[in-house]
Amino acid sequence: MKIMIIKKYNGRTIHMRFGSHMNFFRNNFVGILLFLFVVQIVSGQTNNKFYEAYKTTILIKVDGRLDDSVWTKAVSINDFVINSNNTPSPYKTEAKILYDDNHVYFAFNCADKNIWSTKTKRDDHLWEEEVVEVFIQPNRKEPSYIELEVNPLGALLDAFLIDSTKHLPYDEWNIKELKWAVQVNGTIDGESGDTAWTCELAFPISTVTVQGSVKEGDIWYINLYRAELKPEFQLISWSPTYRNDFHMPSCFGKLIFTGKEVR
Repeated sequence: MKIMIIKKYNGRTIHMRFGSHMNFFRNNFVGILLFLFVVQIVSGQTNNKFYEAYKTTILIKVDGRLDDSVWTKAVSINDFVINSNNTPSPYKTEAKILYDDNHVYFAFNCADKNIWSTKTKRDDHLWEEEVVEVFIQPNRKEPSYIELEVNPLGALLDAFLIDSTKHLPYDEWNIKELKWAVQVNGTIDGESGDTAWTCELAFPISTVTVQGSVKEGDIWYINLYRAELKPEFQLISWSPTYRNDFHMPSCFGKLIFTGKEVR
């Protein structure tokens, strides 16, 4: 007797066929664990993305230009994909990460022929337009995490998520020492003729740690995103969630603080 089980996870259909060896899963504990692990991978609950961040001994000027020489020493993240299906995105996006004793620095370089945004106020609904986003979860055992968004006009949203469905009021929670800046090569009207826009953020480590610093070997969990609306809508991610939703901490990748110094 052959049995075929069809499961759907995040829009993907998985066919599993079992014959007379079905008893293997009933009687063999290792087989059960293997089966559950495969299902967990398919459902997007595990993730092998990681980034090894270097420690800069040179203070980075957060002006959005990305011309500090130390940025050339950071490893580039170039494998951004369409978030819903993990296929390459036609919108080229590059990101880099560095840290020092007080901050974690994030840099984005977004190729864009039709740069567009209209929102200019802090904590506005920036996700409704074009934006880059950083999600930070320092402690995997806690459901809370931080969301940062910056648009081409330099507007910022910083949010504290209690979990993936609840957040503190946006205008009541702001990171005082957070730094950010953008530079735009073109206009921000959604018309063609633009080239790219870049963004830098300096996230104060004291926001999430009592000691205000990290040490070699520490690990945070993060994700990097981009929303593109013109000429067409697309959600782009470093570590895909396989749905039109960025708020899936189980899909975050690892940010590893290596202790390796660059200058």
